[in-house]
Amino acid sequence: MTLLRGVLATEERERSGIWSTASGLFAGVRTDAARASAREAPLDVDAFLAGPHQLHIVAPSRHQMVTTPLVVGLLEELVHATYDRHERGARLLLALDELANVAPLPRLASIISEGGGQGVLTLACLQDLSQARSRWGTSADGFLSLFPTTVVLPGIADRPTLELLHQLAGRTLVPSPTHQRGARGKAAGYSTSWIERDRATVSELARGRAGYGLGLATDKSMKWIELTPAHRDLRLRAYLDRSDRERSRER
Repeated sequence: MTLLRGVLATEERERSGIWSTASGLFAGVRTDAARASAREAPLDVDAFLAGPHQLHIVAPSRHQMVTTPLVVGLLEELVHATYDRHERGARLLLALDELANVAPLPRLASIISEGGGQGVLTLACLQDLSQARSRWGTSADGFLSLFPTTVVLPGIADRPTLELLHQLAGRTLVPSPTHQRGARGKAAGYSTSWIERDRATVSELARGRAGYGLGLATDKSMKWIELTPAHRDLRLRAYLDRSDRERSRER
């Protein structure tokens, strides 16, 4: 009430901007879907964090403008609830696909840096760092430092992202053997010189290697990691087969 009185006491033009911003943020609450879901039982946060539960949030691109504040608000509540209950064993995994569009958490950097010690582990997926820069500004350049482990997949076309990875890869010395031969072609000597070369070129980072991803460890050392397709992993294949059967029954 005190905050509302303060808004009402502001100058009319400023107050108009506040109402307009608030109206946009709460647009998702005024939808028929939101009103219908409000009739259901609310999420029991204590029960959710007390057991091995999963919460799947789907936000189609055409609705993201109105759903983003709702998704962010829910995730923030779960994160803070985990912090409060961490000493009692609460744990939370945030598996965020299309992070910049679906769940652009304003406090993402602090959640990544301090969440690990308070029971919150963040797994985030981005197309490239250009998405992060459009949401979080210059702080996005530090994402490769904040996330202890990173996997880079082929197909990146954002030049700043590629140049950053290229600099992290560094350079190394590779041997260059030289064979010396006499006038009649007989071996007359052998020597080895060392040439400094890039560990990975920009084009190699962009194209990647078939069947591999580029992994960045906690010390930011790079290594090509062989990827396992879902159809070759028995656990994933069993899960996908079960999901297909369930979808068939629903039809």
